[in-house]
Order: sequence, then C-alpha cells, then structure tokens
Amino acid sequence: MGTRTDSRVARSLARAEKSNVLIGAALHAADRLRQGKTATDLEQMALSVMRAALSDQEIRDWGRVYRESVDELGSLAVVPEVITSRPGTNGFSFDDLKADFAPVAAEHMARPNTMLVDREAVAAGRSIDTPEFIAGMREWGFGVTVFDGPPAAAEQAAQGAGESDGQEPAASSFDVKLLLESFYVQRAVGDQGGGRDEIYWCSSSASDQQAGPAFMSEEFGAVKKGDTRHFSTSNRTVFDGKSSKGVLLNILCWEADQSSSAWYDDLRKALNDLSRTIFNKWHWQLATGILPGTDIAGYMGELVGFGVFLMDHLRNKDDLSCERAIYVDQYDLAMLSYRETIDWNFDGDGHHILKARYSGDPAPFPTGTLEYAVHDGLRWGTPISLRWESMAAPSLVSYKGALHVVYVRPGDKAVMWARRENGRWTRPVRLNGWVSNLPLGLSVFRDKLYCTVIHTTDETPHWASYDGTRWTSIAQLRGGGPTRRTAALGANSDRMMMSVVDHQSGNVRDFPDTGSGWGNALAFPQQSPSPATMARVGNTLYKAIRTANNKVSLTRWSDNTPAGPVWTRMDNTPEWGITCGPTLAEHVGWLTATTPWIFLRATDGTLQASHYKPVTFEWHPAHHVGSGGSTNPIKPMDEVAAARHDGKLYVMYRR
Repeated sequence: MGTRTDSRVARSLARAEKSNVLIGAALHAADRLRQGKTATDLEQMALSVMRAALSDQEIRDWGRVYRESVDELGSLAVVPEVITSRPGTNGFSFDDLKADFAPVAAEHMARPNTMLVDREAVAAGRSIDTPEFIAGMREWGFGVTVFDGPPAAAEQAAQGAGESDGQEPAASSFDVKLLLESFYVQRAVGDQGGGRDEIYWCSSSASDQQAGPAFMSEEFGAVKKGDTRHFSTSNRTVFDGKSSKGVLLNILCWEADQSSSAWYDDLRKALNDLSRTIFNKWHWQLATGILPGTDIAGYMGELVGFGVFLMDHLRNKDDLSCERAIYVDQYDLAMLSYRETIDWNFDGDGHHILKARYSGDPAPFPTGTLEYAVHDGLRWGTPISLRWESMAAPSLVSYKGALHVVYVRPGDKAVMWARRENGRWTRPVRLNGWVSNLPLGLSVFRDKLYCTVIHTTDETPHWASYDGTRWTSIAQLRGGGPTRRTAALGANSDRMMMSVVDHQSGNVRDFPDTGSGWGNALAFPQQSPSPATMARVGNTLYKAIRTANNKVSLTRWSDNTPAGPVWTRMDNTPEWGITCGPTLAEHVGWLTATTPWIFLRATDGTLQASHYKPVTFEWHPAHHVGSGGSTNPIKPMDEVAAARHDGKLYVMYRR
C-alpha cells in the first residue's frame, strides 16, 4: 500500500499530499533504471544516494514494486500524485521539481515540525525551539529549522512604495568550525519501556563551498534521564571548512541497543554519500534561492524526508530517536560568534538537548553593512546583522505597529526603506526614486511619518510624509540653506522640529512646525560638526548635539519660560568624550518609568549608552551596548539610529 505501519516516521510521511517529491523521484528513477532509461539530473542524484546502501539490482526491484503498486492502486500514500501520474517513459528533472515546488514548500511550512526562528530570540539568548515545534518533532520523528532573517535586498517584490531593487553585498569566504559540546537527557528512550540507553550522534553537513565530514560520535552508555554527557574533545567537530553563505547540518540522535557493526559501516557510507551528492554546491544554490517563491525550509524538509525514508528501510531496528536539519547562514554564524553556544532540542523516542559551539572565524561583512542590537528592558541581546549595505548611517522610527528603517544604498545613492512588522523584516524597496549622499531624518507627528532628505545637487533639506498608505510628493524646506549633515527630526504632541546644521557656519538651526507648515529658524545658536538628534520622552522633546570640543550638549524644549517656548540646557551633563554625533531615544531606565537614553561612540570607537535618572537628576554611568560588553564591543562607523518599538529598544548602525 506504499506505507509501513511499524514506524512512526513512515506513518508521518504517509500523511503528505504534495510533499515527498524526492522520495517519489527516487522510486521513479529506480523504475526507469529497471527499464534502461537515461536518468535525468535529479534522478542521477537520487540514484547515487540509494547506491550508498543498495545494489543496482535491489534498486531495480524497488522500481519494479513501485510501478506494480501504481498500476494496481493508481495512487500511493507516501508518493505524491505529481510523481505517480508520470509514466515511466518520462523522466523527472530539477526543472520539474522547481515548476511544482510551491505547494510542496507550503505543505512543509504548515507542519508543526518545520520552524522559522526569529533571530531576535537567538540574540536575546532565549530558546529557539517553541513547545509547538518540539511536540511536532516528537510527532513526526524529525524537524527542520531555518533562521528567519531579513530577506535579501535583491529579491524582487512590491512593498507599498515601489519595486525592490536593492543589492545584496558580495559575501567573503571565511573559516567555519562547529563543535558538539554536550547533550542533556530530558527524557530517556528507555523511559518508554525500561532499560538503559546507548546513545550516539551522527551528522552530515555542507557549506556553499564544500561538503563536511560524515560525523559519528562515540557511544554513550547507560544514559538516563537528567544526565549531561560531554563529547570527546578529539571527536566532536561536525563541520570545519570554508563558507561564504552558511552551513547546512543534518543531525541524527540514535539509540544503539540493537545496532550492529555492519550497520555502523553502512551508516557512515550513506552519510558520506549524502554529503557528496545532496549537499554539493549546485544543490546548495538550488536550495538557497533558485526556486522561485519558496523557502529553503521546504527543500530541507524534502531532503530530510528522503533521508529518513531510506534510513527507515535500511536500519535493523526502530532505533532512530530523532533527526533534525538546521540551516545557519552567514548572519546566524555572526550571532553565534558572539553567543558561542546554542541549544537544539531532539524530541523523538527520547528527548535530548544538544549544545553546539561555534569556534570559527567571525563571519565577515562588507563595510557599511547594517546591524542592530535589542534591549528588552533588562539586558542587551547579541548583535543581529542584516543583509543590507548602506553608504550612510541608518534612521529608525516606530510607526503604526512597525519599525521603519531608511538608508542610502551605495553606488546609485538610492534611498531604501524597509519595515519590521509581525516579527519579520520586509524586503527593502526604493523610496519614490529619492537619492541622497547623507542619512535621512525620521519622526512621527500627528499620526504621520515624516522623512527628510538632503538633495544631492543643491544640498538643501527636502521632506515628505507618509500616512500609512502613500507618501506625499517631496518638498523643499525654505530657508534651510545648504547642509552636509542630516536634517534631523523630532516631535511631541504640539510641534515638530527639523534641526539643520548650516554648511558654512556649522550653526544648528531649528525649524518648528505646529501643524500649519515650517516656520522660521529659532534663535538658540549652537555649533556642531555632526548632525543633531532629538527624541520625545513622555511629551517632552529632548535634543543633543556634539560640540566643537567633542563633548555633548543636552537641551529640552520648554513651553513655560519668561521668554516663551525655548530650548533650555540640562544641568549635570557628563563630560562624555565622543567621536561622532550622539543619538537620543526613549526607553525604560528606572523601575518601569521611561526616560531619555543617549548613545555615544566613545573615544575608543566603542558604542556606549547611558540613561537619565529623573529621581536623582543625573545620568547613569555609560555602559557598552550589546551582549559582548567591553570584551567584544560594538564599533559603529558613524552615528547610530535608535527607536523604542513593541516595548524594546532597537539600536541600528553601520558595522
């Protein structure tokens, strides 16, 4: 009937409607081998994997039984109709796989054992595995994990303002080394029926540049619930090689009570073949972007399903506890280089928590690549690298439930716009054909998002607004004069300010807008070699500038003074030494109260932060931003962007 009832994995695979295409392609290839047909590119791959443990005669027998079953039954529970409906005279190629893959990927993504992990969970040090995913692994016998990072700028998509035509930075090669550190026994396999476990681990792996080894650990005997077992320092490396995009891991946890030495040899051979054939460079490229409109998780699900289908038929006893495929790209590896270790759950016949360690080179990125860190109200998370390259500092603001970022793309100087909403970043799109040499200004005023752009030809400030649906036409700020600094924006409920640093004098001029248009510059002369920054805390608007002697000047807007509304200096400002303009933001700083935060690139180039303590009227001692602290500090290229969003503080910068 195309099913086995004595295996959890086989019962799970039989529930598919559109997926299991690689399983079907392998059986179809076996039938065509029996008929003496020339194999397609995909069929050659499938046959090479089957030959890891089967002779050609056995493969022909598989094909014969498959064809007899299709002829008699018309359909099979494990093999999708896209394969069973194809006559043996017609091959099945990679082009056929691509053409029919969208519903396959959708089916994989709908399963509880397939998970897209939010990188911010990894950066914050939280578990990447949800209870639903862990339960899904136990139900299906295997799991697939892909980290849900920002979409590549080069992908074409419409996102409200225009066509996505960003350029993804070229990747550099670097050395990656991934080690298995230990595993913890949450639930032993023997807990289901008595006895003690004999646990061992296997893996195959590949990067975009090379296949990894067929790894097999030593056997851990008498394993029981609550144990933590450590891998031998001489046998714990699952990948050690070059990469420029990332690494794909396929890890299996086995309970070895019924295994024989012959099975170990066959398993090593099968894993080596999987590494050489499935995960070679050509198929890596297929899995990471050639398939249109699909996610890599769908293709990984196909690979794992194909592998467990073969393992299910080749092993002596039902001793595979759980299998898991994990894709970590260049940006995930960068996070691991900060965090060093990560835990992966394997919940099958037993429940084991595997601890892996990254010990390779820090993942390199082109100069100007955007990165951000998140403060959850208690601590900083690991920096998260984005795929987007910028020729100027980014700008950041929270508006209508989304975190908006604008930056300037190198080369054509296009203004790019992306949003983080519903836990995911949208693809960057070019914003209304705007071009600039300088960072943009962003602020929210009376339920609209405002953006300032410095014109590339006359260097005068221009501005436009967005109501959540469309942007207005860009307009020039009259009286703004030429500038070579960002036209910064800030607003409270009563007024918005645009702060412009004059190109000739270096004077900071502020233009107010109370809802009827931009007024004349306010008289509060200050000079700065860097752009100003403003932030609203409560309903008070704060401003900070870098002075001529590289210190910080802090002011806040006061409506009730004898002279009328004016900027007033804040007392007790520390003598911070800075090397570019500061950045202000609102965030929790004392108990649950929000307060001004300031971000500074210190004289040693590191990014530091401090917050104001309104009870004592002083600033908290500056600390390093990011989980690396002073040991592995963040060193931004220039000014940073900061915004409070969804109860967290986001800080973005060019690395």
